[in-house]
Amino acid sequence: MERKEFMSLVGISVGAVILQNCLSGCSSKSDPTPSGGTGGTTTNPTSTGFTGNAASSKGTIDFTIDISTSDYATLKTNGSALVVGDVIVARTKAGNFIALAKACTHEGTTINFVADDNKFRCPNHGSEFSTTGAVLSAPASSPLKQYTATFDSASNKVAIK
Repeated sequence: MERKEFMSLVGISVGAVILQNCLSGCSSKSDPTPSGGTGGTTTNPTSTGFTGNAASSKGTIDFTIDISTSDYATLKTNGSALVVGDVIVARTKAGNFIALAKACTHEGTTINFVADDNKFRCPNHGSEFSTTGAVLSAPASSPLKQYTATFDSASNKVAIK
């Protein structure tokens, strides 16, 4: 094999690897770990009462999380967020809890909570949503589903319905 032929094959191989990474980065199936003001965490709870992921639940959301446990301790901090099943639960800098569907309505990517701006942003194409799920900027055109988040400070539990 001549040097010119070898260099040509190396160039084609490197180009193919770069192209594959570029195309997979633009996939609508991308589901990055969200990051809030203090960094986000993805958790799939095993506690009783969690619904929303299984086909048998038909999308019903009704669960309680205990923020005193290590799985949910992130939410002790104001300005944090945590993905729990199909929901992103965020705690504003003021200490209020918010629960929205985690998937951007544009292409389904997991959204991030931006505590400094008190809104949610899709890392793929930049759609932004208010704390009520309303679309603030395109390309998303449909709001996120909002759930009721109730915090019981005596038990350190957040109920999401």
